[in-house]
Amino acid sequence: MENKDLGKVNSNKRTVFARTLKYFLRYRLAVTVLFIVYFMLAAISVAWPYIMGKVLFDHVLEKDDVYLSRFGLSGEYALALLFVAIVLIGCRLISELTRSIQGSLMAKVATATVRDIKSDVFNAMSRLSLNFYTSKQTGGLMTRVMTDSSRVADFFIDGLPSVFVQGLTIIVTFVVMYRLNWQMALIACILLPLLVYMTVKLRPGLWSLSGKRHRAERSVSGKANDNLTGARVVKAFGQEEKEIERFLGPNDDLKEVEINIVRLRNRFTILYNMVQEISSIWIWIVGVFFVLKTEQIELGVLITFVGYVAQLNGPMNFFSYVFRTWAESISAAERLFQIIDSVPEITEIDQPVSMKDSKGEIELNDVTFGYLSDTPVLKNVSLKVREGEMLGIVGHSGAGKTTLVNLISRLYDVNSGSIKIDGTDVKELSLSDLRRNVALVSQDTYIFMGSVAMNIAYGNENATRADIIRAAKLASAHEFISKLPDGYDTIIGASGKGLSGGEKQRISIARAILADPKILILDEATASVDTETEKAIQNSLKYLVKGRTVLSIAHRLSTLRDAERLIVIEKGEIVEEGTHDELLKIEDGIFRRLYELQNKSMASHGLWESAV
Repeated sequence: MENKDLGKVNSNKRTVFARTLKYFLRYRLAVTVLFIVYFMLAAISVAWPYIMGKVLFDHVLEKDDVYLSRFGLSGEYALALLFVAIVLIGCRLISELTRSIQGSLMAKVATATVRDIKSDVFNAMSRLSLNFYTSKQTGGLMTRVMTDSSRVADFFIDGLPSVFVQGLTIIVTFVVMYRLNWQMALIACILLPLLVYMTVKLRPGLWSLSGKRHRAERSVSGKANDNLTGARVVKAFGQEEKEIERFLGPNDDLKEVEINIVRLRNRFTILYNMVQEISSIWIWIVGVFFVLKTEQIELGVLITFVGYVAQLNGPMNFFSYVFRTWAESISAAERLFQIIDSVPEITEIDQPVSMKDSKGEIELNDVTFGYLSDTPVLKNVSLKVREGEMLGIVGHSGAGKTTLVNLISRLYDVNSGSIKIDGTDVKELSLSDLRRNVALVSQDTYIFMGSVAMNIAYGNENATRADIIRAAKLASAHEFISKLPDGYDTIIGASGKGLSGGEKQRISIARAILADPKILILDEATASVDTETEKAIQNSLKYLVKGRTVLSIAHRLSTLRDAERLIVIEKGEIVEEGTHDELLKIEDGIFRRLYELQNKSMASHGLWESAV
């Protein structure tokens, strides 16, 4: 089946940039103030060398009455010196204050923006179909949600405003330098074209390495996640050393990519530092020559130029790494938009049909389906399940049993044919109504991190504590829950760590009871528990199936003793159908062989009982 979930975004970097910028423009006031703060800092950085050099040396210390008279300080040299000192102190105080405001605003906007991006990605992932998750590693998705969103914010919060401010600082600085002495200004900026050329040449390499690093990080995260979630299996089979060896490969790949990124960064850094050092040396040499041999430049102007060249180190260093941050940010944003723009395979029509009073009648008409379009799992399956009927589904592993019930739940859509509930195609039904009326109890129960009560009420958030306790009692779970340290408020770990298989299963059954579905699917609900626990769960299921349409999948045929009708699936087709007695009468029938094999197996272990 073609995976429509794997959407494509416009790879145009301008489009990605514009879309990402919208997240930050949600906080226009804070961003505007942030820009003002940046410009204030830029203004101070430009003014500082001029005051320290030209004003202090060439006007105040030289006792320039013409200049000082503009400020009403003619002849008041000590007062003028004090005034300059106050201005410089004021500049420092304003600079520190604005930096404090800048830090607070950046923290506010950055955290809020990262939150918004993560929320949108998580919402998009929630809408995507099950096929999306079966084709992705959990670690890779976590890398996108956690790491990529932060990388996007890195550039747009710290980098983007500084591009304008630092760029403007450079321009204004060179304008002032040009007005002071155009020859020295040319010397200071003569190497800038070289910087621009090298930046353009090195940027594609940064972009490529950014993508490689993401893939390496995704591989490392995926391998770490597999090892942590499968820790019990790893230790049970003594595979710790093997897992370490398997982890070393992706980890080494990530190391190599990081080294290559550092090497490319160093090229930028070395280039920019060379330009800075050469410019500083030239300014000193030429400036001293002009001061000593000519009258074209004053000492204050030279000091101002030296200050400006040193002042430019900050902006120049910024531009030495901002392109790397840009490449990483846009590359990360592109990967996030791939998820946000992905189109779910399972979508709801514009005006879906509601299921307010479902009867629970199910009808499959010539259904064909395959996870891969050229490999069908179900072939031309037709089946009708009456309202309130319990249908047993039997077959070998891989025959298509679970696939069949997944299609009824509309976790996947059929390739051809139709599935109807109460006469309406499931594709026309409201997804929320369909999920509310169809519940699943599987052998692979999942318990969320949280309280026992929260887990039971997962499918019915409006349930009261009395409703939760009632469901637990009907699921034979109340007794063991009451013995937990905090009862129903006991926090249980993800995947139900600390609970036995039977306890987790009974919580799952209580969850289904509280959801009160009209159609119930039991997918090997007792396959992973012992015989005694199975009997307790069977008693719980007897209540759960009352008044509902039930589809029960089982390898252990004893769980189907109450089924009104059985179907046998083999290689994606219904090959046998009927009651228990009717299927046993079929010579060389699949059901009969399974029945006899299970009875023999039970007898050999001294556990013989009628399989159905």
